[in-house]
Amino acid sequence: MMLAFKYKVLLPLLAHLPQELAYRLASLYGRLLVTQKAFEKTKIISQLQEVLLLKDQNELEDIANYYFSMVEREALDVWFFRTCNTQEKVDNFVQLIDFHHVTDARKMGRRVIISSGHFGRFWMAGVGMQAHGVSLGTITRDGGESNEHGLPEAEYQFRLKKLAWLQRCFGGPFLVEGDSVRPIYRALDEHVMALFIDVPYLGEKNGCTHVSFLGKEARFPLGPAKIAKKTNALIVPFYVFESREGMKAKFYPPVETEKLSEHEIMSHLVELLEKQILAFPEQWWLWQALPLMWKQ
Repeated sequence: MMLAFKYKVLLPLLAHLPQELAYRLASLYGRLLVTQKAFEKTKIISQLQEVLLLKDQNELEDIANYYFSMVEREALDVWFFRTCNTQEKVDNFVQLIDFHHVTDARKMGRRVIISSGHFGRFWMAGVGMQAHGVSLGTITRDGGESNEHGLPEAEYQFRLKKLAWLQRCFGGPFLVEGDSVRPIYRALDEHVMALFIDVPYLGEKNGCTHVSFLGKEARFPLGPAKIAKKTNALIVPFYVFESREGMKAKFYPPVETEKLSEHEIMSHLVELLEKQILAFPEQWWLWQALPLMWKQ
């Protein structure tokens, strides 16, 4: 019931308000929901305690509370990025930092994959890129014909709507994980493709590699590295950071994949992800999934 109210009533209503006010109210809603998500919050704090040893309990509580508010801001983005249809509007919403790492490579005729962790309001990078004339596609675990991950129906329908709106906004193809990978090879000739560092699922088809991550050995799927090597694509890491001054999508120097092993590529990407998490732990989405990464 609460999810249906949020997606069908609350967020569409907030989207009619001035942007700054709408996001303040979405953040407040996230803080109010914390009391109903005590179990989820406890799991997040338990993982934070293992990694952030020098943080006291109040700091860990603040990090968890921030996370729940960020989730609601990210959901509200779905309504606002549809109105970001000019470069001026986008620049007021999200700034692209060092985006030349992408555009310079495209001018040279290189295939480009951008890669990030599930960190901050990461989808907004694509909104900014499209406004600057660079179309973006991705591979998603959602978007199939069935709700195979068992999401609540309201959440599943929202994600389908979100992906459809994102695809129209980004201008590139959205492929579903598990389908044939051949379309991504063709897509990279026309578009930049976004691939994310994700949690390893049972029976991971692309295989996994073991790297050091947040104090323990962890497993990560090799998908981004495999696709980059097969297509001779550059990987440009990126991260979207939110603050009171607005969102900034920062792009990092390209990773030349041809002479690196798949393990070396993923080690580099995971190391960069770890740096962002330690600097801004409140903006990482996967604290609850950390045991799945650490599991041997």
